[in-house]
Amino acid sequence: MSKLRNISITALVVACSISAAAQAAEPRAQQPASAQQPTSAAPQGRLDATHQMQLDLDQMDSLVNNMAAQTSFIRDTNMSILLNTNVRLWSVLIRDLRLQMQEQQRQAAEKPATPAKR
Repeated sequence: MSKLRNISITALVVACSISAAAQAAEPRAQQPASAQQPTSAAPQGRLDATHQMQLDLDQMDSLVNNMAAQTSFIRDTNMSILLNTNVRLWSVLIRDLRLQMQEQQRQAAEKPATPAKR
């Protein structure tokens, strides 16, 4: 019985990983089409990269929320602890990346406001 439970837990983790990989691959498949369009200004490219990063972080946040919801169905204590630790780790990482993006956007907004000195 324990062996069957371990196999089903492993299958669940593998299925979640495959699902996450498939969802993560979708934006990349769309990326070359948008990359073929010429950008006339560097800030537009930076804006697109920032927008893509925000979309990626939103998707990662959704996946972490799905993982957190699935941990309540895990009966194996060790696996539950592992998945909960992963949820906390990814949540911290996503939060830190969002804070870094906000700081970069703030700095980028302040740069043009200051006059150039010669």
